[in-house]
Amino acid sequence: MGVPPIGDYRHVGVDYVFHACARRTRASSDARISAPRSPKKSLQFGHEPSARDGRTPNVAAMSMPRLHEDQAEVTDATVRALVDTQFPHWAGLPLQHLPSDGTINRIDLLGEDLIVRVPIVPWGGDDIRFDAEILPLVATALPVAVPELIARGEPTADAPWEWGVYRRLPGRHPVPGDDADSAALARDLPSLLEALRSLPPVGPKAAACFAFTDEDPNTRPKLTDPARWIDPAVASAAWDAALAAAPNIEQVWVHGDLVAPNLLLTDTDTGPRLTGVLDWSAAGIGDPAFDLVGAWTCMNPSDRAAFLHAVGATEDQIARGRGYALRKVVWGLPYYEKSLPGFAAMLAYTATQITADLT
Repeated sequence: MGVPPIGDYRHVGVDYVFHACARRTRASSDARISAPRSPKKSLQFGHEPSARDGRTPNVAAMSMPRLHEDQAEVTDATVRALVDTQFPHWAGLPLQHLPSDGTINRIDLLGEDLIVRVPIVPWGGDDIRFDAEILPLVATALPVAVPELIARGEPTADAPWEWGVYRRLPGRHPVPGDDADSAALARDLPSLLEALRSLPPVGPKAAACFAFTDEDPNTRPKLTDPARWIDPAVASAAWDAALAAAPNIEQVWVHGDLVAPNLLLTDTDTGPRLTGVLDWSAAGIGDPAFDLVGAWTCMNPSDRAAFLHAVGATEDQIARGRGYALRKVVWGLPYYEKSLPGFAAMLAYTATQITADLT
């Protein structure tokens, strides 16, 4: 059988250690959906290196870093066997492992237009099923592209969780600190959020969202850990403001992780435009403040102010959104500083933007 017609799509995802607990419980707690259904160019999911980045890595020679103690060793041979035995019509296509800032899945390019996504940790084992439900729903509502899951693979002894094949999406990831990218996101993200929030609020609880009072005992001791990147006094002030903010009442659809590696820009004659949003594994019904996180992970102060004004964010929502960004910093930097330096660099930038807000 030949390869079915496919478009030029790409899919990448980023998940963090602090999503793990929520993701572990999602399979047993979420409701079935009843609503209708860094570098300017990165190497993630086949994105090409930019001359601006000054690097031309050999993607084929790269291997996935060890990120977690309970990480499965999914090798080149494992992925080849998964594809060849379960989808023999793709057996003749070359496979190429792709580096990624994701921490939950191994990613491989299959041929020129397909992505193979294989979970490497237990808390990612439900993501393919979740994508099968969520992606068709959000794809109908959004003004940008989302990944398309086209095949679901069965677990094996070497790859013990369901895995998936997706179409590629074109574009590049925004670069934190790049003014053109910052302005593009400040301009384009509001329409994305408006469309997402227009969906009927029926579905699973967003894995990304949490109550700050519940999270305080876990996160407060971490506020002094990344002292090289953020003043502990600033971190404490940001966290205290999130705790003091009025709790969320509004429940809407949220993506839950609108950070640079989950966003795709396309460069045009008039500048970059937001054209894709990736990794919906933390999505669901929750606090809209959690979708403000890109204001600190991707934007400079002036663009952040414009974005927050455009989405009508309240002071309480801003405080909670900044608190969510801070939680990424204080959990993610110590954990990934050495094993995932690109992700750590994004979090270090986030720390500078939180500091800019409060000093």
